[in-house]
Amino acid sequence: MQTYCKYNSQRLSCAHFNFSTKSIPLKYHAFIRVFHLKIDFMIHTKELRFGNKVKTRQGEVITVQQILSNTLIYDSKIEVNRELINVKGSYMTDYLTQLNEVVKEVDCHDIEPITLSQDILRKCGFRNFLREQWIFSIGNSHTDWEFVDERLRLRSPGAAMTSIRYLHQLQNFLYAIATYELEVAL
Repeated sequence: MQTYCKYNSQRLSCAHFNFSTKSIPLKYHAFIRVFHLKIDFMIHTKELRFGNKVKTRQGEVITVQQILSNTLIYDSKIEVNRELINVKGSYMTDYLTQLNEVVKEVDCHDIEPITLSQDILRKCGFRNFLREQWIFSIGNSHTDWEFVDERLRLRSPGAAMTSIRYLHQLQNFLYAIATYELEVAL
């Protein structure tokens, strides 16, 4: 799809994506096209924090340890290698020790969010009260939630403005509201 502006004759090309478009008339331009692109499985790194759980395209569940510009580090360990060294003319044995850091990382485009389910809510510590009503406790505080259509909402007398659909969103919400790190064993 190519779009031209008739006043400054710039050509805009969007050949790699299929967009839904609509035209809006303007005073000085013949039209402007509004593109709507929604990729539901993509996570932006701005949404992630250290400790968030996501999965790779291969289905491996990982915990974010570090966020770089284009990659996420999800596992790092130190390997210790020792070699025996014989010093010529000496009867003592010495060792050469090397420390190597092994880092596992994944490209940001290769991660997907983990969709909330009843099983994941139980693993997070939620208790099912009635049908779609759930209770979560932090210390002596209890909060009531509704889980409908794979979306989690706080129960309140008014309509909930936002809903939580993915595990990393739930982890971020609980940290922002109660500074609580939600640990999940998946």
